[in-house]
Amino acid sequence: MATLNATLSLTSSDATSDRLSVTVTDALTTTNPAINIARASVTTTGANNIIQPNTDGQTYYVYIKHTGLDAAGSAVTTTLAVEKTGDVVFAKLAPGEFTFFPCGGASHGIQLEASAATIVAEYGYWTKG
Repeated sequence: MATLNATLSLTSSDATSDRLSVTVTDALTTTNPAINIARASVTTTGANNIIQPNTDGQTYYVYIKHTGLDAAGSAVTTTLAVEKTGDVVFAKLAPGEFTFFPCGGASHGIQLEASAATIVAEYGYWTKG
């Protein structure tokens, strides 16, 4: 077993009428399999871009970032869809945006799909221990 320390901090002085300042931290116990930070050149066919395989009832902690680049290193402005395997979109990331979430407990995996051309995505996943 290993520990993955996660921290989320949301702050703003002008997003709402009140000042926003929220920070939460958790120590997540993980085990194998795990993919530390990796990169993939994501195409417009989600089934070709599976980054976390179908689960066997386990829970995974998943990190995904839209790098804002294509495979040649040129800037892109298109969105990156985050999908359950089977093409069910549940999140869209613009260049520079990222997400971290727990998933699993069912038989779905996670796949990525570029809205156009290719997008380099950074990702990782860790199995809940």
